[in-house]
Amino acid sequence: MPMTRPQPINVLLAASVSAALHAGTAVLFFPVLSFCMLCWGAAPVQFKGTIAAASDGMVLAVIAPLFFAGFGFVAGGLAALGHNAFAKEHQQRTLAISREPARARSASSASLGNVA
Repeated sequence: MPMTRPQPINVLLAASVSAALHAGTAVLFFPVLSFCMLCWGAAPVQFKGTIAAASDGMVLAVIAPLFFAGFGFVAGGLAALGHNAFAKEHQQRTLAISREPARARSASSASLGNVA
């Protein structure tokens, strides 16, 4: 079913919700990925490179939600701006069509068509 009357939406609200969803997803999934990075980097003997890999994985788990929240904010804001541009143009097109004068049919011509 097509949108009959699209309304503009609040860009800041849409961007904030998108940022929260992206950050929540990163909070759920990146600790699992950083744990995998820790396990793959672990060796029977602790080398300096193993410690660096574990440190990199933990830093990634902390920074990733912030990065994803920023990305979600920008993506949600752009999506809301695109929706608002479509909604405004759709309203203008609807107004242009509705300004046409209505054509009235006379009662005599209507009754001649139904003379059967």
